[in-house]
Amino acid sequence: MKITASRLSEGNKMFPAEIHIEPNGLTVKIPGFFSGQSRHLDYQNIGEVSVEAPLVGYSTITFFTAGTRVSAHGFTSSEVKQVKAAIEKGKSGGKVSSSSDDDSSNKEVELLEAQHDHEKEMLEEKQEHELRLGNIKSSSETIDKINSLDFGGDKPTPEVISRQIEFCITIASSHLSETFDDIGWEKEREKYNLSEKVINAAIKKAELGTNKLKLCEPFEKGMQYFGIYKEQVNEVKIKQIRKSYDIQIKQAKPETWIWFACIFFLPAILYPAFKTYTAMMVLPKKRDAEIAQLK
Repeated sequence: MKITASRLSEGNKMFPAEIHIEPNGLTVKIPGFFSGQSRHLDYQNIGEVSVEAPLVGYSTITFFTAGTRVSAHGFTSSEVKQVKAAIEKGKSGGKVSSSSDDDSSNKEVELLEAQHDHEKEMLEEKQEHELRLGNIKSSSETIDKINSLDFGGDKPTPEVISRQIEFCITIASSHLSETFDDIGWEKEREKYNLSEKVINAAIKKAELGTNKLKLCEPFEKGMQYFGIYKEQVNEVKIKQIRKSYDIQIKQAKPETWIWFACIFFLPAILYPAFKTYTAMMVLPKKRDAEIAQLK
């Protein structure tokens, strides 16, 4: 029986780890883009099993055998229990069921797999919902904090305004450094939109503060601060524009399957076009030319 790590867990988005429960032992596979790792562990050679299980998230299971350790991450608590039960049964000499056993074992495996899949889906949905709510709440609180800045009230000083402008620039820069996964962009789009709102609010507030520096006393000091922070705000705006267009360009590029579809269907498009061109242009010209020679 194969147990596959959740794609939402760290390190398993493209190539999830796998644990194969077999009659004589476990096979732990850690796939990779260019190469992967595969290790078969006999039940009798597994000395210890360590499990790191956080309150929220997926567990990491580590097998110690013959002086080495093999770890795999991204499994639910019930999956970890199933693996440990198989090891205990294998060590005691009992027969460990695999997907190639008799029909009754197959039904049991299918039932367990269905149960695990359902548990994974529920956990993934819960985590996605909590993450979405957390992002919305965090972004909303950050924007409220940015909008509450008053730059020193009626008697602003360059020092007070500069500290608050630096706060806005820091917030904008931290969100500009965020990365977004191309895979499953529809889910990333909401995160990107929230980040854009925070960046725009920070830049707008920083610009207001920069302009207010021209009203500070002494005037020379205010203008000195104005020149410094005007340049910094412009740098942040340039980065924001570049990132916005980079995202748009990335999303505007057609997917690979569209290119393959165009190449595949290109003959089907060109053939009727060629036939139409022949019927409408080539043959009438030949006809008129032959008639002209006879006249």
